Amino acid sequence: MQDIIDLERRITAALERIGKSVKDRPVALPDAGAATTSGGGLQDLLDEERMANAQLQERLRILIDREAALAAELADLTARNDALTRDLAALQAERQAESSQITDIVAALNPLIEEARHA
Repeated sequence: MQDIIDLERRITAALERIGKSVKDRPVALPDAGAATTSGGGLQDLLDEERMANAQLQERLRILIDREAALAAELADLTARNDALTRDLAALQAERQAESSQITDIVAALNPLIEEARHA
């Protein structure tokens, strides 16, 4: 999620730089030879920024998709963990019940064993 926020911040900063660059450049008359060069340079910069922006948007989309997949996987793993925790609790309760039964059986057999020893 932090990556997404960072990408959004970078995109916004790039767009602000473009806007500032366009505002700070002097406007040349259309018939001046420098206007074509200057305008072409600005257009090239703008095109580069647009390309960078498109690449960042694509990376952002990929990160969002990956985050959604990870969230789904986390939900699945959490559900499995919960099921295993319930199974473990059931097995522990069953073991405790069996242990109590064994204790009761041993307690019932001890007097019979003692009686057999003395007979």
